Amino acid sequence: MSAIRNQSEVLQLLQDLVSIESHCDVPGQEAALGKFLIGWFRDHGIDASLQPVDGERANVVARIPGGEGPSLMFNGHMDTVPGGEMERAFTPALRSGELWGRGACDMKGAIAAMAWAMVTLVNDVRAADLSGDLLFTGTVGEETGSIGVKSLIEAGVRSDYAIVGEPTSLRVGIAHKGACFLRIRLTGRGAHGSRPEDGVNAVSYAARIICELETSLRQRLALRTYPLLGASTVSVGRIEGGTQPNIVAERCFIDIDRRTLPSEPHALDEIQGLVASICEGVPGLSGSVEEMPATSIVPHGALGTPEDAALVQMTGDVCDQLGLPRDPVGVTYWTDGGHLSACGIETLILGPGNIANAHGPNDRVAVTEIETSVALYRGIAERVLLSG
Repeated sequence: MSAIRNQSEVLQLLQDLVSIESHCDVPGQEAALGKFLIGWFRDHGIDASLQPVDGERANVVARIPGGEGPSLMFNGHMDTVPGGEMERAFTPALRSGELWGRGACDMKGAIAAMAWAMVTLVNDVRAADLSGDLLFTGTVGEETGSIGVKSLIEAGVRSDYAIVGEPTSLRVGIAHKGACFLRIRLTGRGAHGSRPEDGVNAVSYAARIICELETSLRQRLALRTYPLLGASTVSVGRIEGGTQPNIVAERCFIDIDRRTLPSEPHALDEIQGLVASICEGVPGLSGSVEEMPATSIVPHGALGTPEDAALVQMTGDVCDQLGLPRDPVGVTYWTDGGHLSACGIETLILGPGNIANAHGPNDRVAVTEIETSVALYRGIAERVLLSG
């Protein structure tokens, strides 16, 4: 495994990426970053193009072509959350061996390392020697529903294996829960507040449903477990209903967060059954359940790559070479890897940075982890594409 010529090269790229804002509060969101990456890849001898998604927003697809054998995709989402409370969020700063700035951890650090890993490979290995293609895909919109990865798959971009560079502190992530955001809508019958018996209070029945969610359903879910992920969960995030104190509430809705395991069916049917058990037989009361767009436009299924899968074993071998832990872990958050896996691509999650530092005022990543990531990604590419 050769290293980059100068360790500052990958750090400079990361600083450039952080300094280009790519969140929902800037025009075009990821457009400027995508154009920058296209130019960067081309300047370093790697073919790259934009795959349109929505208006100016486009995924980046960079490719080192190989033969007809197994192919590997490096994947990273280009969007970040806004700067929020982070001071000088888009002015990258080095402090005590860490690069600070919005997106340094989630997940521009991995993008920089993946890009440099590809450059070191293309500089040292003839494309004709690769068993299959090596791709980088930079996707849009992961923080806001993952329209980018859906569009990527619909455009026919495929590989046999994928590494999603979300922050795992360089641990090999093979599992995460699915996310299903559901809205329960209740419609009752309004009446004067002094005569509640004339109405059907949607808020009151919503309270009964919440009690069922928090007690009986939660107890059932606690019995469903999956290695590395623990139990399936439900959480009530929002309730809104009624208009004013002296009117029996005619309408109410409840928003819930269901986190599912790879072995579970879709969560919608179970919640529909719970709501129906409370609403049926109550004259003047109706209830419905629908999945919210944040998780329904792109299905947010769970990831459960087997521990003995080929990519997991090859990655473990590279970790051994670099003195990194090879034992796989589960991660707490959803990733674009869930969709890649559902589309038949053997996928794992592996990247520099600690997820605890993402999205907040302490967004940062250790420079040593970025440098190690270059060697790690390069080593995985060699194992997958040069094994023959």
